[in-house]
Parts: sequence; structure tokens; C-alpha cells
Amino acid sequence: MASILIVDDSFACRNATAALLRAEGHRVNSADNAWRGLTILESMPIDLVILDLQLPGMNGFGFLKDVGNGKHRSVPVIVASAVDETPELRRICGPQVKRWMVKGIYSGEELLEAVNEVMGMGATVGAAA
Repeated sequence: MASILIVDDSFACRNATAALLRAEGHRVNSADNAWRGLTILESMPIDLVILDLQLPGMNGFGFLKDVGNGKHRSVPVIVASAVDETPELRRICGPQVKRWMVKGIYSGEELLEAVNEVMGMGATVGAAA
């Protein structure tokens, strides 16, 4: 399965997402801010990042800019944030963002489907949150 990094300042969101992904067999690391997320990304192989955009200090846009300018620009990102997608925000985020999910709207099953789709594992999932 995939090695997934969750970058989200919400303890509840990080833990719920991590539990859901671990139940599917993924290896999960998490960070409560962009700087810690970048440190983890530099220290181990990561296959996918699930990123909140509204983070303290450096926000998710700054994280994406750093990732896009570095050696990890090929790591796909799923944005999971309360921020609605717009064409302008999608352009700012760059090509590494493969899916955009709005918190409070998507289900655990939809997140798993997005992970499977982005990771090329198909869309079939066995668990729902």
C-alpha cells in the first residue's frame, strides 16, 4: 500500500484520516503544520500528501510552492480543506494537486476513493467512514 503524509492542523481531522487510511493498509505519517510536513517529506519516501490549506505559519499554498520547486514535485497531493476550489486557487496550487476535497462535504469512503484513484489503485474501497 501507499506511504501517505497528512498535513493538517486539526488533531481530530489528522487522527480520523490516519485511522481510516491505516485500516485500509496504508502507512501514515502526519504533521500539524507545513514545516513539519516538509521535514517528513524530506526524511522518508512519501507516495501521497493529503493537505489542508489553512495551516498556522506557512499555509498549504506555501507548502505546495516549496514542494513544487523541489525534488518532491512529482508527489501527488489531495487537498482536503474547508476552502472551496476555484479556477484561480487550482492554478495557484499547481499540477501536483490531483484532487480537491472540501471538508465537511466528503465522506471517508469518498476520501478512500480519491486516494485509490490518485495512487492508481482503482476506485473500489471496502470501508466507509
